Amino acid sequence: MFTNLCFTFVLLYILYSISIEDINTMFISENKLISFAISGLLYLLCIGLSNEKIYTIKLILNKSFSMLLIYILMFSISYISYKIYGVNSLGMGDIKLSSVSTLWLGIELSFLSLCISFVLSAMYSLHGKLTKRLIPLQQYPFSPFISIGIFYSWIIDKI
Repeated sequence: MFTNLCFTFVLLYILYSISIEDINTMFISENKLISFAISGLLYLLCIGLSNEKIYTIKLILNKSFSMLLIYILMFSISYISYKIYGVNSLGMGDIKLSSVSTLWLGIELSFLSLCISFVLSAMYSLHGKLTKRLIPLQQYPFSPFISIGIFYSWIIDKI
């Protein structure tokens, strides 16, 4: 219980700092993504060491494979949208953030977090277009939506 609470605050802090950076610069630094990944690996180690029924190496390999799947999915979405519209709909930072979140959440909850992210982003985009604050195909930071999706999925898993 204490471990989950500590890692919840770590997750919240990292996601908040990534979101603020993306809002201000439309860029996510590699250092923040690396700290997100390392803290996710530490979380997996804590889970593996605290439960005798879980094999730590197998857990890390499983999550790493899931991370690769999410990376391929998100990169494919970005590539296809670039070919259709000629605009980058997802930055590499967003793709990496989504894929590294799999270390924290697992594959099922990562898909849930992506669904939450896309729904929230669609609502924001629709509101922006209706109020004429966004022009068609205008880029905006996506990591705050990803961060909200990750954190909600994390909380849903822990409840």
